[in-house]
Amino acid sequence: MSAIQNEVKILADQNIPFVSEAFATLGHVVTHPGREITPESISDADVLLVRSVTKVGPELLAGSSVKLVATATIGHDHIDVPYLDEQGIGFASAPGSNANSVAEYVFSALCVLSRGQDFNWRDKTVGMIGCGNVGSNLLKKLRGLDVECLVNDPPLQEHTGGPDFVTLEDILSCDIVTLHVPLEFGGRYPTYRMVDEAFLSSMRTNSVLINTSRGSVVDEKALLEWLDKAGHVAVLDVWENEPRINTKLLEKVKIGTPHIAGYSYDGKVRGTQMVYEATCEYFNIPPTWNPQDQLPTEPVKQRSFSEIEDDNEVIETAILASYDVRRDDASLRKIDELPHEERTTYFDSLRRDYPIRREFHCTQISIPEERTGLANKLKALGFKVVLRRI
Repeated sequence: MSAIQNEVKILADQNIPFVSEAFATLGHVVTHPGREITPESISDADVLLVRSVTKVGPELLAGSSVKLVATATIGHDHIDVPYLDEQGIGFASAPGSNANSVAEYVFSALCVLSRGQDFNWRDKTVGMIGCGNVGSNLLKKLRGLDVECLVNDPPLQEHTGGPDFVTLEDILSCDIVTLHVPLEFGGRYPTYRMVDEAFLSSMRTNSVLINTSRGSVVDEKALLEWLDKAGHVAVLDVWENEPRINTKLLEKVKIGTPHIAGYSYDGKVRGTQMVYEATCEYFNIPPTWNPQDQLPTEPVKQRSFSEIEDDNEVIETAILASYDVRRDDASLRKIDELPHEERTTYFDSLRRDYPIRREFHCTQISIPEERTGLANKLKALGFKVVLRRI
């Protein structure tokens, strides 16, 4: 290791996977809980590595020696990027790192809804607001299953000029509306509380709203009133004022989870790798850490199906065997049993101590060789497929 590498001091959120192993190849690593990163703790750091729980701006950085801020997350609304630009501080994030994880969360939620009520998501129309890294990943998978999808993304439409976009009114007529937008408070396309009373009242009866983007994209008071009406269903992974969430709203939603849609192990490690490589580039140091050295050998799970099980049953069983969102829903609902003063700590603990969850590509599915149509659908979801002779 060069003298320059030894001089790099890195202050990191302790819950970034493999952060010590990766960044020790660049310099000296000190870790802290994300919510306990203070101006004092970063005063002599060169690099600050955070997750979404740490707000980064002048209050934290003023007077520090930080040269680079990196967030191991897909979004960066917790970072005051204009301030970093003003101060000449470098910035890196991990766009797309958890896109696959969020898409798989949506599929798990749809399967749970399908099994809990008379709801076949495969013959519904899905309306998607936002088609960036997450939305495009989900869109590709849904279309691989021949599910009808409509997409609304005004900024992307303006940028690409593509014809494959619809109006918001078209989206609100869909059976399922899923949100994949950044949190924007201003500009031409603000998303702060875009899901308000007018939005919700325009959705069709018996429709489903899924939010895995940011809690403040939804007006929770309006959502509560909407859910009081028969036939409306919501799936929420994100909440306003996290970690102090609205437990009355949690009671009303069909599925509620503690902001973990993007928390697959693979996605988190991918995020670490992206900010590690960005840091290497910033300091002009060749990367030497390889996350594949730490990941278990695939496949992690194996499932076998017969020739008599129909395609839909195989797909849903495979999805829920790989990731069943009901476990995370049950864990969050225990928050209501706790004293109010313990709830924020509990919410954070569910994220901090989240169990290892591998993505679909770590599950191998064995089916009869003549079921090539089913094989293509499973592959579209990301599963490894083995065709066997009967």
